[in-house]
Amino acid sequence: MRLCYSTVITFKIQKIITMKSFIAFACLIASISAVPRYGVAGIDYNDERIVTGQIISAIDDLSQSIKDAGLDPLYIKREDSSYALPVPVIFNYAAFVEEILSTGLSNIKVNRINYGVLTSRLTFDIEIPRVEFAVGASAAKATIFSNDIEGLVSGTVVIDRIRVTGNVRVSIGIISGISIRSVDIDFSLRGIESNVRLVIQGNNYSEQINEFLGATIPDTLKSHSKEINKLLEIVVLEVLNDNL
Repeated sequence: MRLCYSTVITFKIQKIITMKSFIAFACLIASISAVPRYGVAGIDYNDERIVTGQIISAIDDLSQSIKDAGLDPLYIKREDSSYALPVPVIFNYAAFVEEILSTGLSNIKVNRINYGVLTSRLTFDIEIPRVEFAVGASAAKATIFSNDIEGLVSGTVVIDRIRVTGNVRVSIGIISGISIRSVDIDFSLRGIESNVRLVIQGNNYSEQINEFLGATIPDTLKSHSKEINKLLEIVVLEVLNDNL
């Protein structure tokens, strides 16, 4: 069955925001791993400008690919969804969204990329300055075991400055090829600006959802920055090794 939207709309918005953040970071990782993917034969690793130029070119191509895929800007005028079990009193729902707009995902800004020939170290500072997500109007009605549920959502969410800095140390040998010696990552998020109106069963939960998106999520990321960076280092190392 095709469930385009959750019965409780707020869960869907949180999922979209989380996925967009993940996609944005994945884009950055793909760009950083571009050099190893091309292989030793494709790049002169004794020329710093060629190495950094290849990475910047890959980032530009990635940015254009995001636009070509219709992800930036992403616009949906209206979408409707509904479903009912053969016995609808057990479960049925109907939902719609209007005027969905998302911008900024393709704006990948390179603050700094350097490759040191003598140290065989790539240092980088890359960010997505701002990702905006807006819903003009949305609503859902559902019945679950004879219990009726209604919800309304509208508003905007802005993810401010997704930034990734760090360095990758490599070893390059004529016979052994490229091997990764170490990866250091520092991921940061400046903040989330949330102006969402959420009403469920006639009760206004706007303050709670805005507090969760605008304060709880950024604070949680900051308090677990060490663990998050460690996880990202593991992921980046696997991505790089898979492309050697």
